[in-house]
Amino acid sequence: MNIGRLVAAGLVGAAVMSVVAIPALATGERATVDVKDASGKSLGNIVVTDTTGGALIQVKLSGLPPGLHGFHIHETGKCEGDFTSAGGIHNPLGAKHGFTNEEGPMAGDLPNLIVPASGEIEIELITPLISLSAPADDGVFDADGTAFVIFEKGDNYMSDPEGDAGARIACGIFAK
Repeated sequence: MNIGRLVAAGLVGAAVMSVVAIPALATGERATVDVKDASGKSLGNIVVTDTTGGALIQVKLSGLPPGLHGFHIHETGKCEGDFTSAGGIHNPLGAKHGFTNEEGPMAGDLPNLIVPASGEIEIELITPLISLSAPADDGVFDADGTAFVIFEKGDNYMSDPEGDAGARIACGIFAK
């Protein structure tokens, strides 16, 4: 059992699951992600900013089905077809999937999105597990890039693959 990973998991669970109450100080790097559904329709965007507290993720989307949806950063910057082109969850440290997994979480694990009946969601969260300025081999801007993926069902924060969250319904590629 990796104590450092368990400590990080506890901190991530607390940091990622809560809405940002205190503004974090931006440190410069910023990425905008245009999120599209399987038909290619834009659903909105996600802005990621490096801060002193981790990566601030600002989500502003519309046109999603209401309900609980798994939400991850995936290892490949491709959003083609059924979005399996985005590969698995971004995992440069070889962790296991999920916030409740004692060997997790993966760097790309994020909390579920809870979309209201309107289909619109606007939230902010922070994750200390990624950084836009990380070295290329560990970062979101590695040779083949990364992507945000949204799933049809909620992530159970434990089982592989991808928390039993079902099909991939939306995807967006990181771009500086």
